[in-house]
Amino acid sequence: MAEPVCPYCRMPFDEASPPRIFCTACGMPHHEDCYQENGGCTVFGCKRAPADDPKLQVSLSDLSAVTMPAQPHAPVAQQYAPVVQQPAPVQGYQPSRYSGPLGLSQAAATAPAQSPTAANPLPSTSAAYPYAAPVYGSTHKSRTSYIVLGIFLGWLGIHNFYAGYTGRAVGQLCLTVLTLGYLGLVSWIWAIIEICIVEKDSTGLRFG
Repeated sequence: MAEPVCPYCRMPFDEASPPRIFCTACGMPHHEDCYQENGGCTVFGCKRAPADDPKLQVSLSDLSAVTMPAQPHAPVAQQYAPVVQQPAPVQGYQPSRYSGPLGLSQAAATAPAQSPTAANPLPSTSAAYPYAAPVYGSTHKSRTSYIVLGIFLGWLGIHNFYAGYTGRAVGQLCLTVLTLGYLGLVSWIWAIIEICIVEKDSTGLRFG
């Protein structure tokens, strides 16, 4: 069984330690010095235990009576708006003071129309529109039709007429007609080679 120890200093009771005494309420042994230093029994809830320290109560009036020292405020650096450089005014141009819903100036609406002069000519169409205008009315030619026409009527150049290669078509037609059909085989072989390697019509569009 373990030897009892003092509940205050956690030291065992021996001959070298101070004499021990017992609490008259709970019977817990203590060193005499520990019991006097604690002011009573160290067991929680014991009748001989020292009373708790009185709680400090602060009322609302006490809190309102306390004034906090004024703290110096650090100066706030003044923020300056960025300077925006305005473009140089153009002669004959009167900008408007109002702006549109997107923040863009509507001064362009009040600018006078400029007529083409020797000093200020109008820009050319190619400079204003660098991209080539689309060709309307051109459609993709069918490769199937091109091949069928080349196989059956290639000796007359009909497939080249269909694809827009008028020069080749006329050459094949003349080669067959002027020789009374003797060189029609040559025109037909020519047509077979064309339907194998040609993939675009005369406008540069690929066959559909």
